[in-house]
Amino acid sequence: SSHGPSRIIRRTYQSEDYIELADGAFALWETLGAEAGEELPVRCGGLDFGPPDANHLAALGAAMERAGVAHEQIDAAEIRRRFPQLTPPEDAIGFYQPDYGILPADRCLQLLAAGARAAGADLREQEPVLAVTPSGDGAEVRTARATYRAARVVLAPGSWLGPFAAALGLDLPLTVLKEQLSHFEAVDPSEFAPGRFPLYIQRFPNSRVFGAGFPIYGEPAGVKLLIDRLGPVVAPDDPDRSIEPDILATLERYVAATVRGLTGRILLTTVCRYTMTPDEDFILDAHPLHPQIVIVSACSGHGFKFAPEIGRILAALALGEPHGRDIARFRLDRPSLLGSWSATVSA
Repeated sequence: SSHGPSRIIRRTYQSEDYIELADGAFALWETLGAEAGEELPVRCGGLDFGPPDANHLAALGAAMERAGVAHEQIDAAEIRRRFPQLTPPEDAIGFYQPDYGILPADRCLQLLAAGARAAGADLREQEPVLAVTPSGDGAEVRTARATYRAARVVLAPGSWLGPFAAALGLDLPLTVLKEQLSHFEAVDPSEFAPGRFPLYIQRFPNSRVFGAGFPIYGEPAGVKLLIDRLGPVVAPDDPDRSIEPDILATLERYVAATVRGLTGRILLTTVCRYTMTPDEDFILDAHPLHPQIVIVSACSGHGFKFAPEIGRILAALALGEPHGRDIARFRLDRPSLLGSWSATVSA
């Protein structure tokens, strides 16, 4: 789930607790970039737009006002004037936020791993974990190579969390989706450079599905476009990484109706995994019976941008130290985790 040349980072959320997490993440990414002598994040500006009743659109505008996040509200005509590559509906409203940025995910992971090793971490790559079990006041982690004992364990296995949590007595209503995205060739790539073409999210009424686009950044040198949350439900260990032709066709129709200046040629289509909670909020909490094991699902399609801030919080949770953030919405005992997640979409 955490790969590729570009991931989004933004402050446009419909609640202040997420905005505070984003603020913390921005600061930590900037520190990581400064230590490496690189620009992190790559600022390019961003736009959330849709009809006035689009899902979460009004709420994120109100939350940015309350949190003091700099932004502009613009109408469809102004969106077309600033960004002639986009064709918003006539009734669209938009929120432009200059802090929107790109995180080069592959490079970010390299820098995080290098920093961890420099601080003394022992990263055991290509060593599958088979079981995590409480043992007295600590825990055991059994892998394909060895069994390790630890005073604390942070369990963050992405799409495999459901089976691991079930083995620890937690029946979590997690749904794993196989999502995909494509990079489209531009007629004039300079028109889609960061600063000329925004990172955008197009929101729709009564739907968790949204469209999104990225400026050209990294390889392949195309405009990254996607429709989020269309993917089929898959098992955590499903090895299938094939492209879903129906989803690709839906994306092509959406792009033809939304973005000008593309040739229609697709340079690359790739897949990733979303591990969805019912409310799309994360799980950041200690096991109710075994607090030495911290349970994490920082996913639901929007977790990567928060990685260093969530890591800081998890370290504090594991050590029983204060972390200074409001993470009440991420508790294991919240009502939404007693239900199940499903979605139907049409496009």
